[in-house]
Order: sequence, then structure tokens, then C-alpha cells
Amino acid sequence: MRTRRILVVALTVLAAGLFTQTPASAGAWEETLLDPPPARIEAGVTYTFGYWILQHGSYPFKGGDLGPTALRATDEQGASVDFPGTGSATDGHYSAEVVFPHDGTWTISSQHEVIMTDPNVAVVTVPGAVAITPSDMTERAPYEWGTVRPSFPPPAADAQNSPPIPPKEQTEVAPRAHTTPDDPALPMWAPVAGGAVLIGLALLLIRRFRRVNG
Repeated sequence: MRTRRILVVALTVLAAGLFTQTPASAGAWEETLLDPPPARIEAGVTYTFGYWILQHGSYPFKGGDLGPTALRATDEQGASVDFPGTGSATDGHYSAEVVFPHDGTWTISSQHEVIMTDPNVAVVTVPGAVAITPSDMTERAPYEWGTVRPSFPPPAADAQNSPPIPPKEQTEVAPRAHTTPDDPALPMWAPVAGGAVLIGLALLLIRRFRRVNG
């Protein structure tokens, strides 16, 4: 009976961990928006790209310190180069010095360590122009922007999104890479590793229970 009780507890903990992690992780995402870019891009020339990182595509990150950010350019062969961002006086706004090392087509994505990044911010043809990716957002949560505000791209023809999530007041600054009430930053591998350990324990207990009661 004791073995059976331990088995039930282990499986209950496993189920609780997996089911509570899934919805929390689903809310941790952002949209990165470029400021109006230079009219033409050439290889080997330095440009300044301004960009916004907006939680839920609507407002600056509300979970504390977003940490270092960057724009990442990836070419057609999969090679990438990162351009570190510098925060501006306006929350959620950054700038990066960008140099494309060679001609070709480059996909721009965002980089940071806290919430889900934006994998397709723009496509740059070198030499040529910057094509900002249409937004997947059809509506955004209200936010009191001042004079300085993002340049929101038009929505894509097939854009669909859930109703916008209003911003929550930040009660304290959370350390980077720690969980917060709004957007937990628990690494994705953590529940998987914990689940594997618990499943292994459950199988071990099942074999022991069968051996004892067989």
C-alpha cells in the first residue's frame, strides 16, 4: 500500500507540473517593430536601426529587467550576426548599429533572454531596401504613449490574434531570467526534465509494486 501511495503522489505532481507550465509559457511573447529604416542598404556600411520590443505587441515589457537585447540578421545560408541594442530614454525602445557583411537576403529577428522573441521582424535585400514584415496583430491593448511612439506596421492579410491583453502594473523589478506573475521566464527544458525524472520514478515504483505483489 505504501508503494502504491508513493506512485499516486508522484504521478499527481507530474501532471500538476506539466499542466500549470503550459498556459503560463503561452503568454510570454513579444513583437519587435522597426522604426522607419534607411531607404537603401549597402554591404559594409553602418546604419542605425531603431526598434521597439513590445510585450504582447502592445506595450513595453512589464516583468522587470528585459536584459540585453539585439537584432539578429541571418543570411540565406543560415549564417547570422548579432547587433547589440542600446536602450533609449523611452521604455521599450532601442537602437543598434547594423552592418551587413555581404550582399544577399537577410532576415531580421530579435534577441533577448526573458520572453519569446520575434523571429521575423523584417527582410533586408543587400543591396536594396528593408521590407518590414506585416504584423500578426489585428488589434492591440491600449497604452498611453507620449510623443515618442512605435511605428506600427499594417496587419498581414491573414492576421489573427487573441483579444489584446491589457498591461499590468509592475509592483517590483524582477531579476532577469526569474519568473514573474505576468510572464514567467522558466526555461522550456525545466518541465521536460522534471517530467522525465518523475516518469522514470513512476516506472521504477510500478516494477517494484508488481514484484512485491506478483
